[in-house]
Amino acid sequence: MNLITCYTFLSLVLCMTSGLEVGKHAIGQKRIHGNLGIINGKKASIKKFPYMVSIMAEDSLLGSGVILNSHWILTTAFNVAWYPVEDLEFRAGSNSYEHGGQILTAEKVIVHENYSGYDYDIAVVKLSKPIKLGKKAKPIKFGTKDLKGKTKVVASGWGPSSEYGDPSPNLLSGELTVLDWNNCYESYPHDLTSRLMCTFDTNVAPCGADFGDPVVYKKAVYGLYAGGYGCVTMPSLFTDVANLSKWVKSAIKL
Repeated sequence: MNLITCYTFLSLVLCMTSGLEVGKHAIGQKRIHGNLGIINGKKASIKKFPYMVSIMAEDSLLGSGVILNSHWILTTAFNVAWYPVEDLEFRAGSNSYEHGGQILTAEKVIVHENYSGYDYDIAVVKLSKPIKLGKKAKPIKFGTKDLKGKTKVVASGWGPSSEYGDPSPNLLSGELTVLDWNNCYESYPHDLTSRLMCTFDTNVAPCGADFGDPVVYKKAVYGLYAGGYGCVTMPSLFTDVANLSKWVKSAIKL
């Protein structure tokens, strides 16, 4: 049993308890990967979500990222901070995280210097070779302003569609609703910062293996799934990409 399999088993045990905290960890601790995903998500085509990239280590799904350009991927620090660069693999241009498309490796990973817990949970990855862009692999721009409460956004990823299933062999998507920041603060008074945004829906939610899943509005990415306390029972926390867009632009110019 490899290390990630052990973490997955432990995570399933934790998921069966109430008040599960998904995604948060202390600096210096390796993350525990859950088996959860876009609960009640619908099967999707990579042609509709060509910016999607799956992230792997030791043949296990870690989460997702998005294509910024042919050389750079945007994801959460949570997905990439705890692994040697040489262990990370990225698959672009495929409906599946297991086969097809293009397999890419990392030249370097840049994690936000202030990353801690849920806050500043963002990273960029420079690829060892460029992505071959086309109908199934395209960059996405990022939003520049915070979204208002009740805005409908779309998330996509490879997490399973039910709480205790395996990661989905096919890309899934689901519509989410942005939660007003002040209302979200009531659920996360000790965690919510200006670098985070929230969604809340009682039937559809990302969880566990969906770390890094983007929320997209009008063809721009506004958030990356960071975690939360539970999944459909509590609001979902996302790194606010619009708030951190200046850092992203600076990092990919290094």
